[in-house]
Amino acid sequence: MGYKRAMSWSTYQWLLVGHILGFVAWIGGMIATLYLLRVHAIVEGPARDVCARQERRTALIMDLGATLAMANGFILAFGTTPTAFATGGWLHVKLTVVALTIFAIHGMTRAKVGKFRRGEIKPLPRALPYVVLVGAVVSIVLGAHKELLRKKGGGAPPPAATAPQ
Repeated sequence: MGYKRAMSWSTYQWLLVGHILGFVAWIGGMIATLYLLRVHAIVEGPARDVCARQERRTALIMDLGATLAMANGFILAFGTTPTAFATGGWLHVKLTVVALTIFAIHGMTRAKVGKFRRGEIKPLPRALPYVVLVGAVVSIVLGAHKELLRKKGGGAPPPAATAPQ
């Protein structure tokens, strides 16, 4: 099975930087928003208005980070021939973990920001930031150690093996 890079090494590395920065902003924004929502549920009066403004700002960071991470991630996944979807079981597991933990909690967090702003305040489960962190750690480990679930007998070599000398 042949391997052909559809992008330059420099492009690959810039996309990887964008993917990682987006992921950090996504997770950081989500954890900050979740903790602000917890504080919002216990404060009264003008502090609630301040919390609502800050929640919208940190949720925006979360949204922008998610967009950057996903856009760069999909370009990276489809940027080689054969694609990472065809050669790496690690990617299927990573995307499943991201969809079931991080992306699901992202949607719930966004919905809660809107509800809290409208005055529909109900405390969040305390475990949510920890679930996000576990999902993030699993995603990082799978992304950093692709050989853990790599299909045997072919496929694309790791990108470092194709770096220019």
